[in-house]
Order: sequence, then structure tokens, then C-alpha cells
Amino acid sequence: MQYEFIISGFGGQGALFAGQILAYSAMDAGKEVTWIPSYGPEMRGGTANCTVVVSD
Repeated sequence: MQYEFIISGFGGQGALFAGQILAYSAMDAGKEVTWIPSYGPEMRGGTANCTVVVSD
């Protein structure tokens, strides 16, 4: 089974960090994981999102 998560927010809110935590947790559970970050050039205030795909 495959699950896809999209986590989005603004820079500095922890959206990418939340995606990393989800990805590492799934890896610890023995799942196959892909984490794809996407963000703008701004340090804070710009858009930030990531896609996490988890499968057996």
C-alpha cells in the first residue's frame, strides 16, 4: 500500500522538518520512503512544502 503526504507552510514554520520526521519514522518502521522538499530562496516567509511517499 502507498501513502502520499503533502505538508506545506511558510519558511520558518517547520513544514520541511515535519516531513523529515514523518520520513524518518516510516524508515524506522521498515517502510520505503521518498522525501521531496520544495522551497523558495527566502530564509523566512517564503513558501515551503514537501511531499512524503511511504510504501511497503
